[in-house]
Amino acid sequence: MLEKIKENPLDYKGYLEYGKYLENVNLKQAYLTYENALFYCHDELVKIEIQNKLDEITYRQGKVEPASIVILSYNNRQLTQQCIESIRETTPESAREIVIVDNNSQDDSVAYLRQQDDIVLVENDFNAGFPGGCNIGIKASKKENDIFLLNNDTILCANSLYTLRMGLYEKDNYGAAGAVTNNCANLQSVFKSDSIDELKEFGLKNNVVNKRNEIKLMLVGFAVLIKRHVLEKVGYLDERFFPGNFEDDDISLRILKENYQNVLIYNSFIIHLGAVSFQKVDYNGILKNNYDKLAGKYNFQEDNGFYCFTHSETNLAFYLNQIKEIKEDNAKILVVKSDLGAAILHAAYLYPQFEFYGLNNTVSCATISTHLEGVHIEHYFDLENNPFKSIKFDFIVLDSTVIQKDEFEKYMTVLKDMMNDDGKMLIRAKNQSFYMNWYPILKGETDSEFNQNVVYCKNVNDMLSKLDLNVKTWIFYYVDLPSEIKEEIEAIQKVVGVQNHITVENVGYIIYK
Repeated sequence: MLEKIKENPLDYKGYLEYGKYLENVNLKQAYLTYENALFYCHDELVKIEIQNKLDEITYRQGKVEPASIVILSYNNRQLTQQCIESIRETTPESAREIVIVDNNSQDDSVAYLRQQDDIVLVENDFNAGFPGGCNIGIKASKKENDIFLLNNDTILCANSLYTLRMGLYEKDNYGAAGAVTNNCANLQSVFKSDSIDELKEFGLKNNVVNKRNEIKLMLVGFAVLIKRHVLEKVGYLDERFFPGNFEDDDISLRILKENYQNVLIYNSFIIHLGAVSFQKVDYNGILKNNYDKLAGKYNFQEDNGFYCFTHSETNLAFYLNQIKEIKEDNAKILVVKSDLGAAILHAAYLYPQFEFYGLNNTVSCATISTHLEGVHIEHYFDLENNPFKSIKFDFIVLDSTVIQKDEFEKYMTVLKDMMNDDGKMLIRAKNQSFYMNWYPILKGETDSEFNQNVVYCKNVNDMLSKLDLNVKTWIFYYVDLPSEIKEEIEAIQKVVGVQNHITVENVGYIIYK
C-alpha cells in the first residue's frame, strides 16, 4: 500500500489503495488521499470512479475544505512568480485557493499578478507589513477554507501541501501544521543544498506518507497551515508585530492556550530561500522590538534569563546527550524549571520510549506549557508540595544556574527523595573560575564581588557531601573566547598553568545515591 507511494509518489494507484484503507481509519485523510489520486490520474474512466468516491465521502461528512494559500507580495516579482508556479505544478485546483496581497510593490509585481486568472488579488496602496497583510488575505479568502500562510520566497515540492494537510488532519486537536525546509529556525531545517534541483529531489523522496510528526511550542510562519475554525477561535495575526517577526510565536501560543496543538510535519518539505523582504531594514532592531512586545503581552519579563524560548534550538536541552545513556524502557524523566517547554518537547520527540515530566514555577510559562501534548508539565508554587512528589524518577534534571543559592538545599533535598534508588540526577552549576567572573576585576573595570546569590560548583560539592550523594561523572560546557581578549586570556592561562577551566562557563554533575 504505502510501498507503492514510496516507489512512485507521482502515481495515483498507491493513493487509491491507501485511500481505501483510510476510509475505516480517518475519513478526512481518506478524502485528501483520493483527492491526490485524482490529481495524478490521467485515465478518464478511473477519474470518474475517484470523483464518485470523493462525493461519497463528502456525503459522509468527511470532506476537507481547500486551503486558501495567503501570500504577500512586495517587489521581488520573480520570487512570487516562482512560488505561484510551484503551487500550480504540485497541487490540485480543488485543494487550494491562491490569495495574493500586494503590499504596494514598486516593481512589475502588480502587472504580473493582474494577468493571473486563478488568483484572488488584493492591491494595497500602503505596506501593511506581514501580520497586517496576512490578515487582509485571510479576510479576502473563502470563509470556509483553511488558511495556509506561505512566504513568497518558497517553492512547493511534489506533495508538499498534501502531506501537510494529512498531518494537520491526523488528529482533531491539531490546530496548526508546519513544514520542514532547508532554511529555517526552530529545528525545522532538515536538508541543505545550494541547488534547487537537489532540494526538489529531496522533497519528492521526503514527501510521502508517514507518522513522523512532532508537537512544537511554535511553528515558524514561512509555511504554516491553520484549520479555519481554530483560526476564527483564537483570532488572526496580531498586527502589533509590524512589520513582522514574533507574530508566528504569538499565534502559536494562542493556539496552545485554546487546547489545540502545533505540529511539525516531517514529511512535508518546502524550499525556503530566506528572509528576502528584510534585507534592507534594521532586522535585528525589529527582532528585539517585537520580542519585547511578545514578552510584554505574555508577561515574560518575570522569567529568569528568558529569551525566545519558543524556538526549540534557543533552549536546546543541555541534558539530551545524557538521556540517550538511559537503558530502561519507559523511564521517567523529570526536568525542573522547564520554562515554556520547547526543549522538553523536542527531547520527548527524540526519545518516545520515555515519559517526560516538567515542573515550572513561572506562572506566565505554566499557563501555556500545561497544555502541551506528549509531556506532563505542571506548575508549582512550592517544590516541597509539587504535583509529582510521589513519583520516583529514573533521571532528574536541575539547572541550578536559574535558582538562587538560598533555594539550592531545598531543591536538592526534595529531588533526592524523588529519585529511584538506581536513578541519576544531572545538576548544572556556575563555574566560579570562569574568566568572566574575574577578568573585569583584573582589568580594573569593576570592584564588584562575585554574585552571592548564584549556585557555584563549591555549593554543589558541599551539598553532595551533606546529602550523601556521589558524583559519577563531570560535564564541562565550554564557551568560545571573544576574539578581542583571546590572546590576553591565553597568556594568563600560560602563566598560571591552567588550560581549560577558565573557558568553562557551566559544569554539569551526573550524580547518584
